[in-house]
Amino acid sequence: MKCAEHVFAAFVHFQTGSIQVSVGQRVNQGELIGRVGHSGNSFAPHLHFQLMDHDDIAIANGLPCAFEQYERFENGLWETVNKGIPTRKDRIRFMGVGGVD
Repeated sequence: MKCAEHVFAAFVHFQTGSIQVSVGQRVNQGELIGRVGHSGNSFAPHLHFQLMDHDDIAIANGLPCAFEQYERFENGLWETVNKGIPTRKDRIRFMGVGGVD
């Protein structure tokens, strides 16, 4: 999905057939775009999201992405982070978006 000049977003590992949006469709915060799945090389259902500098994920470089709020798993506990940029090693989750934990 193209977000801006040289900025593309990738959402990977949706359940097959669950995507609810079309190419070029504008979506709003909290709107269902698809259901998290277990496709590809993964051991558990999860969503892989990244911003990148090219529309081909195989050759793109990742770009930093700031989030308004998320939770980071650290030292055995989930801690809330406000207005942060996760690192590549962070395990994060979002709570309360669209009623899904």
